[in-house]
Amino acid sequence: MKSLAFVIPIYNEAENIASLLDRLLSVADRLERQFALQVRLVFIDDGSADDSYDILKAQDFGGRPAQIVQFSRNFGKEAALSAGLEAAADADAVILMDADLQHPPEAALDFVKGWLEEGYDSVYSYKDQRRKSEGALRALMSWLFYRTINHGARFVIPRDAGDFRLLTQPVCHALLAMPENQRFMKGLYGWVGFRQKAIPFTPEPRVAGTSSFRPAQLFAMTLDALTSFTIAPLRFMALFGLIIACLSTLYGIFIVVERLLVGGNPAGIASVLTLISFFGGMQMLALGLLGEYVGKGVLEAKNRPSFIIRDRVTINANGPAAGAETQVAQVPMAGGGR
Repeated sequence: MKSLAFVIPIYNEAENIASLLDRLLSVADRLERQFALQVRLVFIDDGSADDSYDILKAQDFGGRPAQIVQFSRNFGKEAALSAGLEAAADADAVILMDADLQHPPEAALDFVKGWLEEGYDSVYSYKDQRRKSEGALRALMSWLFYRTINHGARFVIPRDAGDFRLLTQPVCHALLAMPENQRFMKGLYGWVGFRQKAIPFTPEPRVAGTSSFRPAQLFAMTLDALTSFTIAPLRFMALFGLIIACLSTLYGIFIVVERLLVGGNPAGIASVLTLISFFGGMQMLALGLLGEYVGKGVLEAKNRPSFIIRDRVTINANGPAAGAETQVAQVPMAGGGR
């Protein structure tokens, strides 16, 4: 009998847990009946400030095995996903999903069909373009982001594909073998390859609570993703500098020819000052971008763990088992870990 684990990061989702468990347990029943799977649940509490962890520990999960991992603080979703993959590494397949129920648990049935009946190693979801309700500016920025991050790559990170997906055990092990701690999971899913299938879905409204992502945070995450997974921005800046150098040379030649043929002093001090300010700003932008890459290298060189586990509780089919522990945990390197 094959096993399937649901991996669900939790961050201040106390109000959503009851609804989430109702739908998860219903889907687990259907998966067990239809595909004869052993289903278990893995929750990663990413340093929640509310009662999410205590509420999870009080659940019986319908008699199914479950594991609840609590971080020592908020380490971010990428670290939580990595911890979940590590905790469920022995399962035949893992389904990653959010706790806010914008990822419908019922889609797991289609994921499992793609895995067991069609032989795919990774089945991922993407937002249905026909049903998306986002502004023109956000759509443009999304298009620009994916065009940039996929520039010159030998693999493609699908647009609008998130963390809601099924991964088989070989894919999970390949992801866990990645040594970096500044992780961009959407990029790593594409980098490891394997046979992949895409399934469209429409995000559901949040049952309760509000999103913890703000525009400033989304911008920071976008910058982290670009500088963690591609050098395309550096290439674009180098190309921009080359173009400006060529144009400046041509303009300089024009000024010299005009001075020799027409005479007089060339005018345009305002335009010159404007150009100086513009290129000064571009230089600062280029230096800042370069600093981001250098900073990423410094963080990786420190070799700190991706996350620290404060507490871990394992719940067997017969009830909770004492499993509280404090330990340092991290994504291992291939060949025995860091």
